[in-house]
Amino acid sequence: MPNSRGVLYVAIGAKYAQEALVSARSVKQHLPGLEIAMFTNHPPIDTGGIFDRIIPLETIHPKPHINKLIGMMNSPFAETLFLDTDTFVCGGLSELFELLDNFDMAMAHDRGYYETFPDNTGLPDVFPEFNQGVVVFRQSPQLKEVFEQALQWTETLEARTGVYSHDQPPLRIAIYLSEIRFAVLTQEFNCRFHSFGYLNGMVKILHGRIPGQLNTELNMSVIASKINKETIPRVFVGGEVYVLGRKQFFSKSYNFSKRLTTLFHPTLAFYKTIFNRVRFIYAEQGLNGFSGLLHKFKKIP
Repeated sequence: MPNSRGVLYVAIGAKYAQEALVSARSVKQHLPGLEIAMFTNHPPIDTGGIFDRIIPLETIHPKPHINKLIGMMNSPFAETLFLDTDTFVCGGLSELFELLDNFDMAMAHDRGYYETFPDNTGLPDVFPEFNQGVVVFRQSPQLKEVFEQALQWTETLEARTGVYSHDQPPLRIAIYLSEIRFAVLTQEFNCRFHSFGYLNGMVKILHGRIPGQLNTELNMSVIASKINKETIPRVFVGGEVYVLGRKQFFSKSYNFSKRLTTLFHPTLAFYKTIFNRVRFIYAEQGLNGFSGLLHKFKKIP
């Protein structure tokens, strides 16, 4: 029998297995009694006892994100909180598991900058994708069938388009066609702080990589402190956070926007990316590397 409750990661490659350590430490801080497991093909040399189980992945799917579906389907826990390696827990999460008294699975909506969902699937726009960076679910035959159907849809979509989609489109289809009880998490439990979104309350889970910085415990803690500086209704976009202010004049309420804080500077991150790329090309190929790069941008008459 699977253990009662636990947190699960799937990490393909040394970089992401190491990244999961930072996330797992944040879990231990807020849920110290919870078991943590990780499926990986590259176990970290020293985890400091953070992971209770490290489960080797014998076969790796060619699309790395699809391994998340495989990992969730084979979770060692009866009730699982799945987290991406680039998450950071900054608040209590016990209520997530309480959802499973009435639901089989819960995720937050994922509204990307671009709509990349495959055509001709028969799904209505009103049933959007869900972000699979934070997933809470309980094992059951019905949910196992959903994961199996999602994996089948992965191959079906690949056969149609010639490329593997990421993990979210096939699971969206499988959930829509299933009869499981599904709940939608608020953005406070899956805050995509590096992009854009809306919040109303304390952020419990950050999800994303800080542009131009490493996802260290210190850096992520700073982001958490800034984004929770105020917990009234607020929006974040491009590294800036704005709150919805309210004033009273002659017994009437008036709303206004007010800049709260800056999470990161995207322009500096952009230039840092360029600098690191130039430094890499020079280290690998010397000056010859830049001639090839310039050729790509050269206009052909």
